[in-house]
Amino acid sequence: MTTRRLTSVLVLGAVLCGCHSTQHGAPPATSTTSASPTTTTSTTAPAAPAASIQPLPVRPVQKSQPAPPAKCPATDPHAPAAPANALVTCDLAKTTVYTLGPEAMRLTLTRVDQPKALTSGFYEVSLTMDPSSSAAWAAYTAAHLKDHVAFIRDDVVLEAPIIEEQVTYGKIALTTQTAQAAEQLAQLAGRAA
Repeated sequence: MTTRRLTSVLVLGAVLCGCHSTQHGAPPATSTTSASPTTTTSTTAPAAPAASIQPLPVRPVQKSQPAPPAKCPATDPHAPAAPANALVTCDLAKTTVYTLGPEAMRLTLTRVDQPKALTSGFYEVSLTMDPSSSAAWAAYTAAHLKDHVAFIRDDVVLEAPIIEEQVTYGKIALTTQTAQAAEQLAQLAGRAA
């Protein structure tokens, strides 16, 4: 059970404030001067739009229990559960069945970093939120200390941590034990809208 719990720990205090900008400025303006010294034409290429990431739903965990893959209910990513409805689903590894309450919030992500290796075979995927989601998450974590929550994509639990402390910076770190699982977490969490 200790190993299982470690795989679903949200490293709330391990990541420093994510102060990285996700907006890319426009490329520098270029000037073209014609043969006449008094005529100057300036063109500026438009900035590439920032990739938009699907909002990440957060649901309270009402119950969780280990289960074999055969006990996991089928999910349909094209027909997700309504946000106001309860949801019974499994984690990505299909080792735990969760009963989840209605969505508590949806976090707007601005960046999902590639997985990085931690120690002893653990991998981390760091998610950066926009300022309004950061503020909402800080308020939620302050009001729900010791509560169990789940981050959801396609009605599947990406990670289900217990809130250990208030999170006052704009990052969340998801951890897993294999590089393959970390890649899958990053891919799902960072899915384009």
